[in-house]
Amino acid sequence: MEDEDNKDLRMVRLVWAGAFLSFLVATNLLFSLFCSNWPLILYLMVGGLGAWLGPKLNQRFSKNTFFSKLVRRSAVMLAGFSLMGLVALFMLPAHWESKCAWRYCGRAMGPSPLTSPFPVGDVSCRAWSMCVNEYPYRSGQMRDVYRRMEEQGCPAP
Repeated sequence: MEDEDNKDLRMVRLVWAGAFLSFLVATNLLFSLFCSNWPLILYLMVGGLGAWLGPKLNQRFSKNTFFSKLVRRSAVMLAGFSLMGLVALFMLPAHWESKCAWRYCGRAMGPSPLTSPFPVGDVSCRAWSMCVNEYPYRSGQMRDVYRRMEEQGCPAP
């Protein structure tokens, strides 16, 4: 019985975390039109907040009233939307030929708490050169960029 209660609690936390994340996912999809993304740390904080508040919210809306049912169903629909949006954000390729290409440079170095968590795919020599010239890397990161360019056989920018 205790195992089933833990399983139910995990599902409640997951659904409410997804419902909270739906706002970030929707705005991230919209922000991509304006060359902007939410950082990973914000996704972790909002998802954690949703998971933390989930049991309390679920208990509050566990009654059999119309409003409670509406809130629970809305949370499940928002969590489903978050899942579809996150899959889309992970599957959409980075457009290195766009005006926003320099924004992918931070993500090209790998995941970090202050960059978007979504992958950018393989980085071409042309893209690395653009990143060296346009993105404000710190000195340690710049050494890493040059090392990656050398490993890839790219000419110096």
